Amino acid sequence: MKAVVVTRGGEGALGWSTAAQVAVPPVRVTVADTVGAGDTFQAALLTWLAEHEALNAEALASLGAATLADALGFAARAAAITCSRRGADMPRRSEL
Repeated sequence: MKAVVVTRGGEGALGWSTAAQVAVPPVRVTVADTVGAGDTFQAALLTWLAEHEALNAEALASLGAATLADALGFAARAAAITCSRRGADMPRRSEL
């Protein structure tokens, strides 16, 4: 295993790397629509990992608890913004 992430909607997200495991609380918003929330979470997670040069097996496996929590928190914030809007309206980078 290098890294595993489980999204739980209004229950937050869980993440495991070889080095750590974390639970990230949900970001509370008034939900308008959940269409696109999962896609947004995944896109934001990949963006965060790319920006932190962590899109390789070694980097994923060595993500520590704080770093993994930061990545999942970023993705959760992005998904929450999508849920606060009608339709699959993903946030822009400047909104995060």
